[in-house]
Amino acid sequence: MSGEAENHVKTAIVPVQNPSLAEQAATTAVLEDMQRTGLEPLHTAPAPTAAPFSWDLDPHEMAKLMSAVMTLPMVFWSTGLSLAYSLWLSSLPPAPGTIDPIGQRAA
Repeated sequence: MSGEAENHVKTAIVPVQNPSLAEQAATTAVLEDMQRTGLEPLHTAPAPTAAPFSWDLDPHEMAKLMSAVMTLPMVFWSTGLSLAYSLWLSSLPPAPGTIDPIGQRAA
């Protein structure tokens, strides 16, 4: 705590110096340039923007979309069947006369 108090005591207030005429002129020129460049785009016509959605459909793109939509259920179905088959196989007891994964002989 005492270190913080000493730091506050040593802090001096520096008076604000008035900028010179050259600094004022430079600041004014920069501000005018900023205002001029900021206003220029407002005088030009805005560029036309593309419509977010168009009713004109490309037949080739539509065919690709339909194909993707039609194959998605088949992908889910085949994945589900593979998973079900794998779980079914893992639930079966080992065949007689084989060694199970732990290394014990099946009874």
